[in-house]
Amino acid sequence: MEKEFFVAAIDHPKFREVYRFFEVDPATGEEQAIDPFDSGMVKLYHETPPELFYITSKRGADASGFYQGEQFVVQRGSKFAGTTTPKCPKRFLKLREELLLSGKLMPLGHQYLVMEDVEFASALIAMGVVIGGWAKGAHDWKRI
Repeated sequence: MEKEFFVAAIDHPKFREVYRFFEVDPATGEEQAIDPFDSGMVKLYHETPPELFYITSKRGADASGFYQGEQFVVQRGSKFAGTTTPKCPKRFLKLREELLLSGKLMPLGHQYLVMEDVEFASALIAMGVVIGGWAKGAHDWKRI
């Protein structure tokens, strides 16, 4: 006989609704609480890690990121250049300002530290904001 599994919702005083997983013994009908991963009821799928890219600049940028669908994500812990070029496009300046005001960027010496992953519409925009200037193209992000 095949094992039977079921899930029961339990109202927990602290955590509200939680779920408990049970296995039913086919011979006796006895229910036993189980770990869904150990039992094979649920399988854990590992996502392949994204391909990482990095960029550096003379003004202090030192950032890494990855593609997530159509967007480009600059990783937490990256550093943006502390200054911008005179010809830095206004949209890059505005994005840098928004990140500072939201607390996603914090001043760190002559750089800005990224406090949490930041999503950009493209790698080109991400690069311009990170280096604080006009970017030639997404090819300036190098594979790690």
